[in-house]
Amino acid sequence: MAAEIIAGLGAIKTAFDLAKGLKEIDDATKRNAAVIELQQVILDAQQGQMALLEQVSLLKEQIEAMRANKDDLARYELVDVRGDGKVAYRLKTDLANGEPSHLACPVCFKKGEVSILQFRLQSSGQDWYDCFSCKSTLKFGARTQTQHNRIRPSHWME
Repeated sequence: MAAEIIAGLGAIKTAFDLAKGLKEIDDATKRNAAVIELQQVILDAQQGQMALLEQVSLLKEQIEAMRANKDDLARYELVDVRGDGKVAYRLKTDLANGEPSHLACPVCFKKGEVSILQFRLQSSGQDWYDCFSCKSTLKFGARTQTQHNRIRPSHWME
């Protein structure tokens, strides 16, 4: 963007120098050629200005999007989900704005994205969640051993 600013300033200086020189030209043909050259320099400067204005507008949009994302990320807090040291981001209840309570993927959150974890199942004392953005599977809670009491047919005892 600095290069465009310098080029724009150079075009303005060139236009000024050409305009100064116009008053010293007596020959109508030379004067008309200088006017055409001056008009081209002015047109180039205007095009450069339009390009800079478009870049400024785009940068303003990007800044606004970053601010909105920052505000959205601030609505979450890092929590130990089931007291086992495994963490995720939980929506703060006072900033829920009507949204149901949910967990957000810590992997995606670190990239500046909020990806809501989807509960899959509960098994062996653990809650399993999937992140559809980064394809992670997260397990919260301490794993417990399940005892399988099987009833065996009587002929196995023999």
